Amino acid sequence: MLRRLLIAGVAAAICVVGAGSPEAFASPPAGKSFRPLPGAPVVTGTVSLGKTPSHEQAPLPGMAMVRVELLDISGKNPLASPLGEDTIWAATGKLPIDFRIAYDPSRVDPSHVYIVRARVMEGEKVLFLNTTPYYVLTRGAPSNIDIIVIPAQVRVR
Repeated sequence: MLRRLLIAGVAAAICVVGAGSPEAFASPPAGKSFRPLPGAPVVTGTVSLGKTPSHEQAPLPGMAMVRVELLDISGKNPLASPLGEDTIWAATGKLPIDFRIAYDPSRVDPSHVYIVRARVMEGEKVLFLNTTPYYVLTRGAPSNIDIIVIPAQVRVR
């Protein structure tokens, strides 16, 4: 039992140390490898939990991950390839949590529209997501935003 706790503690420490590096989580553009250099442009902000129907903050499960993606929504398939992303383990079990998305500025077209999408997930299950678009980078939009996520809806047939 003690050995399992020690292994779990070491694994958690490795996750926390690696979480500080935006380079570890930025996704490369399709067909290119992109490793952001120090000083590369970033989109930053926080992901916060909106009020649940009972107006209480809902706790997150211990293995929850916050995934935040920078997307170009101007094309025919806007969700195909994020320009960058950040995935954060929600070790504290609650929000808000800060994010930092490094991106390749050569992929940003001033005539396009860019948004940030945030999802709180447990494995492949989406627990919380933003339903309001958060515009960034072009057309006067900021590069620092505060995203509110709400519980994902469950569809019953």
